[in-house]
Amino acid sequence: MTSMRRAFSLVELLLAVFILGIGIIGISALFPVGIVQQRQASDDIMGPIVADNAMAILRLKLDPKWFGGYEDFGQSDFVMLPTGVPSLALGITIPGDWRWKRPGSLFSDLGNTAVNELGAIDIFSGLYSSKQMGGSLGSAVNMSKAGNESPDGDAGGGAGAALYGLPYNRSLFDPQYSPFLPVDTHADTVPVVVVTQSERSYPQPGTAGQGFKKPAYYWDCMFRRFEGRVQVAIFVYRIVSGGESRPYTVAQGAVPINAATPPLPLSIIPAAPWTAGGFDGNPNTAIDNATVPGTAAAATGNPVDLTAEQSWQYPGQWIVDQYGTVHRGIGGRRNTREGPVTLTRPIPSHPALPSLFGFGANGSPTGLNTSIRAIWFLPGIDAAGVSIVPVYATVQEL
Repeated sequence: MTSMRRAFSLVELLLAVFILGIGIIGISALFPVGIVQQRQASDDIMGPIVADNAMAILRLKLDPKWFGGYEDFGQSDFVMLPTGVPSLALGITIPGDWRWKRPGSLFSDLGNTAVNELGAIDIFSGLYSSKQMGGSLGSAVNMSKAGNESPDGDAGGGAGAALYGLPYNRSLFDPQYSPFLPVDTHADTVPVVVVTQSERSYPQPGTAGQGFKKPAYYWDCMFRRFEGRVQVAIFVYRIVSGGESRPYTVAQGAVPINAATPPLPLSIIPAAPWTAGGFDGNPNTAIDNATVPGTAAAATGNPVDLTAEQSWQYPGQWIVDQYGTVHRGIGGRRNTREGPVTLTRPIPSHPALPSLFGFGANGSPTGLNTSIRAIWFLPGIDAAGVSIVPVYATVQEL
């Protein structure tokens, strides 16, 4: 007599499939997390590499001696407010020094020069300056004068001279200021240093015969003169579209980003100054020293503006303040119900140095408000609506 084997019932089969499905769902949920972590790890590794590459390009193209002071042009330093209005109060420093300034930006290429102006930056706004002063260098360049953050026009008398960009060393480039240069070359002796959009991508696109290397990272920069030395702030970022990196060209600013300033990096005056000691302003209560004032969670969950001024509050942001300190956000908020914004390190205080706060009437430092009142960062979306992922920021000496 043969024994009969009992087969699986339909209920048992369905139960096994259900259990297997739960396991597969659990495993598949790990893949997006792993991809995000892998992307973050790649950004953490590549950010400093791209920044060092950017500094190498700038040091190859620039000499610190080429930078001058606003005093040589009969003008004063100031910080540009988000509305495009200058603030002298935020620009007080010692003579010869000046606060963070962004280079001029070019937004179109007519194809009649050896340089591709589309998306390029002109460190001293030399092309525009030449055009405005009757020279030939910028006469055929269709550009938008953006971000020179300097007073326009001629200041009459004395040391006054036209300045349309970052202050350059007049003793090296201006024949009306230096006896070593011919007078008839004045209009075309403003230093022209252009960094193309291609040079600000990493890896740089290949030339003909080398194939096209799709850039994964981009960088922008700004400059300041501190105690006679030129410093550079480099912002590294990644552009995403549908979750993937994409070729990119920087777009011209628009409302609410002022159209007369470059879109990257964006500068704002926080509604609440950042004070050492965090929320309560007391460094002795260490628990809140790394929290940013004015970012406490609210009862409602209104979204934080992604496009411009408020996206500095997003987690993972890189921020540079007016003192040249780099901040990294670890706890942020995407709506007002979240908060506060928390930094990786406590908000620092600063010594009473004239180079930070300027001179008073008696020669002592003045304006000793050590709070952070101006910050620069990369907005979550640029002027063309392209998503930006901040990767790294650093401040180095040129």
